[in-house]
Amino acid sequence: MYHIGIDISKFKHNCFIATEAHVKVKEFIFDNNASGFNELLDSLKSLGDPGEIKIGFESTGHYGTNLKQYLSNLGYTYVEFNAYLTHMFSKASSLRKTKTDRVDAKVISSMLGSVDYETLHTKFYHNNVLKELVRQRYAYLQSRSKELVKLTNLLDKTFPEYKPFFKGQLGNTALFILKRFKSKARIAKMTIKDFELIRSKTKGKLTYPRFNQLKMLARNSIGLDDKVYDLLIQTVISSIKYFTETLEVLDQEIVNLFSQTDSKLLTIPGLGIITAATIYAEVGDFKNFSSPAKLIAFAGFDVRIIQSGTQEHYGKLVKHGSPLLRSSIWTYALPAVRFIPTMNDYYHKKRDQGKHHKVALAHVCRKLIRMMHYIEFNNVSYNPNLSR
Repeated sequence: MYHIGIDISKFKHNCFIATEAHVKVKEFIFDNNASGFNELLDSLKSLGDPGEIKIGFESTGHYGTNLKQYLSNLGYTYVEFNAYLTHMFSKASSLRKTKTDRVDAKVISSMLGSVDYETLHTKFYHNNVLKELVRQRYAYLQSRSKELVKLTNLLDKTFPEYKPFFKGQLGNTALFILKRFKSKARIAKMTIKDFELIRSKTKGKLTYPRFNQLKMLARNSIGLDDKVYDLLIQTVISSIKYFTETLEVLDQEIVNLFSQTDSKLLTIPGLGIITAATIYAEVGDFKNFSSPAKLIAFAGFDVRIIQSGTQEHYGKLVKHGSPLLRSSIWTYALPAVRFIPTMNDYYHKKRDQGKHHKVALAHVCRKLIRMMHYIEFNNVSYNPNLSR
């Protein structure tokens, strides 16, 4: 058996090949292009059967994506290590504080002898496109949120009464009126014809008495009158519209891709398709995790434990692993308490024990992860007994 550690970089990769007994066979650098990949392949072929080769990478974002797909298409398997685990393994292996790409490749090669290689994923394309989509969606969602904050700040200066009038939410109706009439001076002069337009565009969400109330607020507003602010508001609204339209396109594609999987996550009550797709994409193959505890750690819901002698303390969440996965499960925790009776009972049990609301929700999240792991690992649909 050969252990191959590859340290991923943007333009080049360091490779360290050793036997199972940690005897060095070869060490070299290859470029992140077709020529470099062929150089690596020649070295792999010289070692013999792909089944006698273990390949390890450090998780480094998108830089290794092409190489992983290349190796998977050729029938080679690989495992990814968390960068923090690699760092700690290196720290435990040597007293020297040396970190280079060459050293990292050697460390990864050594780590391959300390893990159960078969329990980890054996193919690259575990819905990588879906993962890319949900992560891009999250980035666009954050960008839109920032634009909404900008719009709120501008309205605080020019028309501070506007957002409270819409109960603190800048939804479609609020954005349409701002986009259409551009300034509070024009909002104050809206006519019945304008009301009919707003009602048709917003499906009757704004009644005529409320329409008149908005005109009165615009007329008596204490906000600044400045064309520059009006221009900035229109610019921000255009950005919000762009992000919203992009999110709609991404959501549709995510739904299409997720519907092609055999996931049973959508059988869980109250779990929306976008959240389910995000969890599925971030986890990848649930069978990579031989126990729910490992998935809980990957999601970042593990609790720090400090033990010394007869004392044992439980600290905050470790929060390693995928932030997006953790965020998705955390977002679903409240709906789960609402839609799943046993989760509701469990939440209130923790509250009765004196746990803070967020601590009780963290317990619910761990219970949800255990339930999701069972459903996906065994490919079964949800039933109420799973959440007991």
